[in-house]
Amino acid sequence: MTKLLFLNPPSLTAENVVRDSIYGCWCKGKRIGGAMTPPYPQLLLATVMKEEGYEVELIDALAQDVSFAELEEKIKEFDFLILLTSVMTFNEDEVIINLLREKNKNLKTVIYGSLPTFMPDFCLDSKAVDFIVRREAEFALRDFLNEYTRGDGEKWKNVNGIGYRENGEKKVNDFYPFIENLDELPFADWSLLKGGNKYFNPSIKRYPYVTDLTTRGCPSKCIFCMSPAFYGHKVRGRSVENVLEGFRKHIREGYKEVYLRDEMFTMYRKRNREICRAMIQEKMDLTWLCSAKVGTVNREDIELMKEAGCHTLKIGVETGSQEILNNIKKDITIEQVRETFKLTKEIGIDTHAHIMIGHPGETESTIKQTIDFVKEINPTTVTFAMMTPYPGTELFNIVLQKYPELGNKYTLKLEDLHTKTYYTDAYCDMPAEDLSEWVKEAHRSFYLRPSYMVKWLTRIRSYNDLVKVVKAGFNVISFSRDGD
Repeated sequence: MTKLLFLNPPSLTAENVVRDSIYGCWCKGKRIGGAMTPPYPQLLLATVMKEEGYEVELIDALAQDVSFAELEEKIKEFDFLILLTSVMTFNEDEVIINLLREKNKNLKTVIYGSLPTFMPDFCLDSKAVDFIVRREAEFALRDFLNEYTRGDGEKWKNVNGIGYRENGEKKVNDFYPFIENLDELPFADWSLLKGGNKYFNPSIKRYPYVTDLTTRGCPSKCIFCMSPAFYGHKVRGRSVENVLEGFRKHIREGYKEVYLRDEMFTMYRKRNREICRAMIQEKMDLTWLCSAKVGTVNREDIELMKEAGCHTLKIGVETGSQEILNNIKKDITIEQVRETFKLTKEIGIDTHAHIMIGHPGETESTIKQTIDFVKEINPTTVTFAMMTPYPGTELFNIVLQKYPELGNKYTLKLEDLHTKTYYTDAYCDMPAEDLSEWVKEAHRSFYLRPSYMVKWLTRIRSYNDLVKVVKAGFNVISFSRDGD
């Protein structure tokens, strides 16, 4: 039987690397309070292949404390290594793959995620990579492996969504069609995550918790986001009953909380209201948190979500300047943001604000305006990140106008993610070193306020609360002082 290893590799530079989104890595380190999150995309993909009859194993090396020496021994058992990679992690991933291949000369490697999707030729230039899978990997990888390991001849070469090399020539097939009915996807098999699910995350209120995804796609036009190009410009979602059955499964398996990783969960308002009413009626013992786009929820929505167990909304605010919002095509207004955070406070639901520094048109004045605005709306928590150009986005295309050579080779250093600038001179006049300092200053200005610290101390209700506050607080304060 063909054996597949789904690997979240160890890191050469970071203690925690969050790879719970299809883009491969959205953050790491102290800036996010030391958070670690289960690798949902890998878990779902491994589940699909397990249901196809393959022998699969999932290793999340950082979270499970698996040493590289252990991996070198383990890799000898497998036929395929499957890895979710990105523009942020590829440099490290390539090194690790090559080292593992030295221990297993017959190992075939498959990578998927944002970098192979948007820069397939670059990925196939690497001798560490045998095959790539672009965009949604579940059915494309299934069809490819079925043909490659069980089919006759070379039909695998015609499977959409893949890329490979043949006689030194790179071959990149057309995209696999989007999965229009997400109910066709299985529920992730959490038993594949050996050692239990004990991932620390300061946003989580009850353990054990799981991550889940009920929608894909985004109709927005934000110039910095890969989601529309990766998942499509319309939202696709699991049905009401399918979502509810997934939640019931979580409860049966002993989980207390679900962290919904949908980027556009609140776009499905009618569906979500039905889900929430059913959760209330069934008295589901399941708390949850999700992302919400400003302008897609009102008082009734938030009140219903809270009654159904939602305790936190994560909201993309990005900036406190309407001019900057317009520049990045965010399609929201400052007043809408202000009203959304006002509602959450009145209803009693926590919030997390995502903010970026270094937008097109950014100045010292707009950064100060943003910091003041964040203090005004006063979310429960906030992260200030560096605006970064990613392949597949309009922002990256702007950068290519000044640096066309990046279209052939573009990777970032994981250790610099969200703390140092990349090619901001192509769209922002502020010096790079100033922007890096402003990221730390923004964290200091928000988190080191005496009123904020007192607020968190008054929220401590248990020993677990104390541990969470101390651990997350230490990481954020350390970042505010020194950076990662």
